[in-house]
Amino acid sequence: MIKPSAASEGATEELQRVQRAEKVSELLYGAVVSASILAISSLHGPTSERVALATLGGCITYWLAHVYVDAIGGRFRDPEHSAHARLRKALIGNTEILVGSLPPIIVFVLGQLLGLGISGSAWLALWFTVAMLTGTAAYAAHLAGVRGVDLAVETLAAGVLGLLVIGLKYVLH
Repeated sequence: MIKPSAASEGATEELQRVQRAEKVSELLYGAVVSASILAISSLHGPTSERVALATLGGCITYWLAHVYVDAIGGRFRDPEHSAHARLRKALIGNTEILVGSLPPIIVFVLGQLLGLGISGSAWLALWFTVAMLTGTAAYAAHLAGVRGVDLAVETLAAGVLGLLVIGLKYVLH
């Protein structure tokens, strides 16, 4: 048996770290989509159940559109496989967006269970999303080897994106 060299092990570890960081970015993407839909749906939802279901439904629709585009776009990268095979690969490979959309919805539902009402629960979920985006972006950037000022800038950019969603709710409120 041939033992891999230290250089090849290091390269493999680096590749795995970058791949994990890329998956984290998909989680962030799902959270931003979810929070944006929640910010809008919480303004006009007659009940908290409708707000949560509308947000979840919007996220699922968005995720399926992303999967479909990935599968169809895969035709150019992978012409040997059928659309069915590319679609199956895209369904499996893009779950992070859907998973990332769940925390804001879960926090919204928790706010409801705590008696905050629709608006209070939406604000709780949106501020949670800002914290989630900021913390997760910092983690992903750190995994990718970003340090110092660049790490601070990437972290701040994610937080600002969350604040833009809060701004959306504020402007529409």
